[in-house]
Amino acid sequence: MAGTGVPPINIEGTVDWSSLSRMINNKGIQFSKARTAGYSVKVFTNKPADYRQLVTLLDTIKRPFFTYQLKEDRMDQRVIRGLSREMSIDDVKEDLVSQGIADAEVQQMTSRTTKKPLPLFLVKTKMPEKLLEIQRLAMLTVSFDRKEKSTEPSQCYRCQRYGHTQRNYRLAERESLAEWSVDG
Repeated sequence: MAGTGVPPINIEGTVDWSSLSRMINNKGIQFSKARTAGYSVKVFTNKPADYRQLVTLLDTIKRPFFTYQLKEDRMDQRVIRGLSREMSIDDVKEDLVSQGIADAEVQQMTSRTTKKPLPLFLVKTKMPEKLLEIQRLAMLTVSFDRKEKSTEPSQCYRCQRYGHTQRNYRLAERESLAEWSVDG
């Protein structure tokens, strides 16, 4: 992250870097550093606006890349305790929206072993302080606990590599682990 809080963007391919860098420059996108990393170029921007513009440009020209999420775009994750396992996700979300959490993303948690639904719901929001004001959902007393971070490294479900997730991944998916080389 080069000390700016803005993650690097890993652009696949180095052959046409000269023309791509001219295109980036012509769009007024500023970056502090670019360096090769294997068969890709790692670009470091200083400002979130430049980061977003570069991601948009790469998406527009359909250039394969991967990156990480900006800190300011990350959503806080909380586990809702106190609801029934039969509760619908739509009802939970509707109740959260009615209480002022407009950006709520809700999913029901399942048991790792049995895969059956648990009476726990995961809510993602950029408004965690407002979440903590809520005491009832569906007329039931609830609590919102911070989701425990996994001790395992993050793994992308598209390329199977570690260290990033599929949310900001724009490279071709890998067909199977058999293709995956040792040097990754």
